[in-house]
Order: sequence, then C-alpha cells, then structure tokens
Amino acid sequence: MKRTFLYIIMAALLTACGHRASQQEQDTEATESAELKVDSIGLEREDSMASVKVSVAWPTEGNDSLVKAIRRYICEELGARPYQEGTPTTMQYEDGEKAVKATVEEVYKELQAMWQEVHDNGYNADMAYNNYINVILLEDNDRYVTYLSNVEGFIGGAHGYASSKGRTFFKGNGRQFGYQLEYHPKTNTFDIKEQTLFKDPASPKLAALIKEGVRGYIKQLNEAPVSDEELQTMLLGVDDVNRIPLPSVAPYFTKNGLAFVYQQYEIAPYSAGMVNFNIPYDEVRPLLTPEAAALLP
Repeated sequence: MKRTFLYIIMAALLTACGHRASQQEQDTEATESAELKVDSIGLEREDSMASVKVSVAWPTEGNDSLVKAIRRYICEELGARPYQEGTPTTMQYEDGEKAVKATVEEVYKELQAMWQEVHDNGYNADMAYNNYINVILLEDNDRYVTYLSNVEGFIGGAHGYASSKGRTFFKGNGRQFGYQLEYHPKTNTFDIKEQTLFKDPASPKLAALIKEGVRGYIKQLNEAPVSDEELQTMLLGVDDVNRIPLPSVAPYFTKNGLAFVYQQYEIAPYSAGMVNFNIPYDEVRPLLTPEAAALLP
C-alpha cells in the first residue's frame, strides 16, 4: 500500500502548570491585539502537455509568529509532490506571489517532462497531465486558525490522485497542534512523534470514537447499516476495527468538531474515497491535551 506523507514539525507541549497559565495569558493578549488578514493569490498554466493551477490564502497581516507559521506551512504544501517519492524540498518565501509563481513553473516543468517521456516511449499520452493545489483559510476565530490544503491531479493510469490535509494554529502565537508519524519500513509500523493533540493516542475511548466515525462514513456510502464484521472486510491494512490507526495527517479543528481525514488508500480502497468524519467536541474534549482543549469555546 502506497502512502504519501507530509512531515509536520509540531510545537512542544508546555509541562509546568504555572508556566502554562502564564503562557495562556500571554497568548490571550497576543490574540486580542492582532487580526489576521490574507490575500487570495492564484495562477495557472496550461497546454496540451500539462495543466497546473495554484491558489493560496497568503497571510499579509497579523500576529508575527502566526503569520510566519502559516507561511511556512503554505510553503511546505507548495513543495509537496504526491507523484514523487521521498521527502519534499521546501522553499521558504516571504512573498506569496513569488511562491505561487515559482510553484506553477516548477510543477509545470515536472509534469511536462513526465508527459514527454511517456510520449517518446510510444505510450498513449494524449491527455494532459495536471496538478491543482488549493490552500484555503478554512476557519479564523478568536482562538485558532485552521487552513486546509486540497491537491488533485493526473499523471496517467486508471485514475488521478487527491489529498486533503488540514492544519490548526493557535491564534495567539502560531503554535500548531497534532503529531508526526515516523515510518519503519522493516516492520511496516509507525511511531507517533511530537504528539500535542491527544492525552493518550492509544486511548480505547479515542479508538472507539474513530471506529464509529469510520463506520458512519462507510454507512453513508452504502446507505445501509454496517456491522463490525462488514466494516473489517471493507478496510485495508486494518487488523482490528477496534484499533483503527490515527490518520497519517493529524486531525484539525473546525466549527463542526475535530475533523479526521484519511488519505486515498490509507485505510480503504480507492473506490471509498478519502474516509473522513468529524467528532463532536463534547465527545472528544476529555481526550485532548489541556493546551488543545483550550482552543475550544
């Protein structure tokens, strides 16, 4: 099973209660004094070989730490290539227009070269290869900012590719909440690193919520109830439906709850799409770290 992972470096947890209280006071002051402003920037290039479209919500004003954190995140997303192996190369930009223009030109050259190689080898390459990147500001309130990066494209084969990844930032200082997955190829296992979202990622209560979220998604697809046995047969790489792993990309905060999104092929076949669901905050709040729970109303 092939997966594409973006490696996310998350902020460290505060450990001392006294220091945490002091930090929260500082964060509140910073939040009240800064309004985030963004500029919508988009560019595209298209011909018979390749089609590239990039659009971003680039932060222009606001808390300095928050603006810098979001810009780093956007540049990470612009540097990611779902059609390439290995860790992506990230170029950091202070100018959103330059970042978008450079990305469009770079991706266009990559797709053009792939299309030309297939064509030169005598294979059918009549359809243009494409890659569309859209990084939007999903939510902005007095506690947090959530961005969403949607990518889709086609480089031949039976179907295209797609990904959807969110990221939540603390409004006061740009601190991010989530985790990083470290893959071990010899054992085909993952370790959770830099975990700042859940008190216990292995909590049975969290696992139960995830199972019901996945069941609810599959139920909507099938338009019929799904038993544990049926659910087991519909998933990929899941040995026990009571222990469905966390998604490779950390859940993010939305007005409708904590959003979980599994990428294509991560736990289900392509035909199932990207398994996704929201867990209501009244259910997941007790499982969050104090710092993550502080983002909630």
